[in-house]
Amino acid sequence: MEQNIFELKEAIERIEDKLISAEKIYTAIQFQVWMVVMIVYYIIITPLSTIPWQLTAIYWISALLVVAYISSKILKRMRNLFKSYGSKTRSSARFGLGIVLSWVTGSITGWMIIPSFLLQNGVEEMSAIAIGFLSFISLSIFGMFLTFKRSTQRSELEMVPAFAIPALAVLVVPQIQTAQMAYAGFCVASAFGITVLAYMYTAFRVLR
Repeated sequence: MEQNIFELKEAIERIEDKLISAEKIYTAIQFQVWMVVMIVYYIIITPLSTIPWQLTAIYWISALLVVAYISSKILKRMRNLFKSYGSKTRSSARFGLGIVLSWVTGSITGWMIIPSFLLQNGVEEMSAIAIGFLSFISLSIFGMFLTFKRSTQRSELEMVPAFAIPALAVLVVPQIQTAQMAYAGFCVASAFGITVLAYMYTAFRVLR
């Protein structure tokens, strides 16, 4: 009897590890998708001498819709996987709303409020845009970090580089004379790359 209980407990722990690993991989895919979105944005704006705010607004709104669609497809598969094991994943309306609000708040603050404030105070245009972009990413991901923490009651430490590195880069941008947006892009790409690696490492580490 005692042996059966031990084996059952061990089997349950293995299943839990697999589900945690699946969640980590799911989140890593999300960051990878955002990295592709950001790189495509840079491919579009690099040939331009100026970056129209209308282009930026249309691109990122479209990107949000595309990412939301991709995320819903992946989440559906995740939900089916968890359901097959009699468990639940983070799919509540409150969790989804928290993610959306994070990106909406980050977008308004990073693309509108911060650049406008900086330009009014004499900051060079490209520096203001770069700082706004870094702020947009940092605030949005930090909002996601808080949403995940509230939903799961545990901290997603793998996510920390994704908002910490862009936030620190904001302090460096004013010291750069040229190519501020390129610098900002490399910082965000590095931050997301580190985050993806951290999630994948955790996913494989918990598997036994």
